[in-house]
Amino acid sequence: MTESIAVTGHEATATPLVSVAGVSKRFGGVTAIKRTDITLYPGEVHALLGENGAGKSTLVNILAGIVQPDAGTLTVNGDTVTIHNPHAARALGISVVHQHPVVFPDLTVAENIMFAAAPPRTAVRSLDWRAVQANAIRAMERLQVKLDPRELVQNLSAADQQLLEIVKALSDDTALLILDEPTAALSKHEVDHLMEVIRRLKSQGVAILFVGHRLDEVFELADRVTVSRDGTTIISGPAAEFTPESVVTHLVGRTLESVFPKEEVELGDVHLEVRDFTRKGAYENVNFTVRKGEILGLAGLVGAGRTEISRGIFGLDPVDSGDVLIGGKSVRIAGPGDAMKYKIAYVPEDRTREGAILDQPISFNLSLAVLDTLSSFGLVKSKSDRELSADYIKRLGVRTSGPEQLISALSGGNQQKVVLGKWLATNPEILILDDPTKGVDVGAKSEVYKIVGRMAQAGLAIILISNELEELLSVSDRVITFYRGAQGREFTERPFDSETVLASMTGQH
Repeated sequence: MTESIAVTGHEATATPLVSVAGVSKRFGGVTAIKRTDITLYPGEVHALLGENGAGKSTLVNILAGIVQPDAGTLTVNGDTVTIHNPHAARALGISVVHQHPVVFPDLTVAENIMFAAAPPRTAVRSLDWRAVQANAIRAMERLQVKLDPRELVQNLSAADQQLLEIVKALSDDTALLILDEPTAALSKHEVDHLMEVIRRLKSQGVAILFVGHRLDEVFELADRVTVSRDGTTIISGPAAEFTPESVVTHLVGRTLESVFPKEEVELGDVHLEVRDFTRKGAYENVNFTVRKGEILGLAGLVGAGRTEISRGIFGLDPVDSGDVLIGGKSVRIAGPGDAMKYKIAYVPEDRTREGAILDQPISFNLSLAVLDTLSSFGLVKSKSDRELSADYIKRLGVRTSGPEQLISALSGGNQQKVVLGKWLATNPEILILDDPTKGVDVGAKSEVYKIVGRMAQAGLAIILISNELEELLSVSDRVITFYRGAQGREFTERPFDSETVLASMTGQH
């Protein structure tokens, strides 16, 4: 593996399907891509990795015909091409499946597939509904995807909608399938199913460009890896020549240890205790404590009950039995208002739906949890609001043009900083973080965990949930596993052994 764009191996024995050489693109005064090079082969999964702002989305949009490059060349099947629009991309055999499915929820599965190409017509030019159904079934059979062609798309799960997008993309002669963050909203089981479909496509000779953040998925799927940083291709080579550690170093220019540093904190007294916590069907007989300054990691697969436990502690969901003790005293938490009264803060898993109001400015979001302290006679004091916003933007390093910028215009990492700031403004003593780095790049994850480390140093008792085991084990002081709602083992000795923790997470005690 060499720090250069030209790589050896596959190129000597196969003809590239698509080559991108020296492509650049500017938007106004901002350079999105400085120099990007990537070569894609038939029957190969090629992972494109990079932080937010690395130029991944711009490259995808160039290949999809949505954006035109300022310089560089695109080659398809050996011919230099210009992809003027998405229709031209499809004509060249290039299809894109975006992170958020672009579907018609009020139409059926078959009708959605129909719109991927020219709708079939009868001899009298009316829509051939029998052919619509037959085409949909044929397209799904190719990938062994089992969806009811008559089902309304709004009734499908997120995973099935993602599979439908892939079926649509491959309903004609697709040679290159681009998957942009396809697993972001999927559970582990759904991800496994999607991976089976991707492997099936690979065996059929389809070239696949896989854009993602999750390194475990990359190393399970990819034949080749390309890393971009600051709009420039840093390195490209066979996946076997990379490790998760080396990828992280190329992504951010720092070692893995420096990305997820563990701050040493002198732990205080037990501040939060959960006794015999039970919600039937979700979790049962959960018991743990959290000390001041401690980060307690809750490890488990999706569906293990960790999110439900955190929601129960914060009063979002009812609990059938059990007690919460704060500072040694039993407290009654019937709702989030009670939790906030006891200085508990909760950063939810889905920041876009539960953590922030995207069509409102940063200042509005930062002040949401403390409006009572910023108001006088029902009116928000603008000076206090501005001072609060400026303080947390600076303290958390939010990259923004100002407090009036809409939160929807921020990167995922900066959105998460605003959500953290909203709760820090309440001066909490207990902080529950549910997958706080979900959907953000490695650099932003590092910044978020540095903030979490400072909170621990300030004496907060912290519960951390993360689906990224490596992160969880790196920053936690102690780890408890959960499997299908049942509490598993407790790990207290750092460094934690990831294989042993993973075995407990999967019920292998």
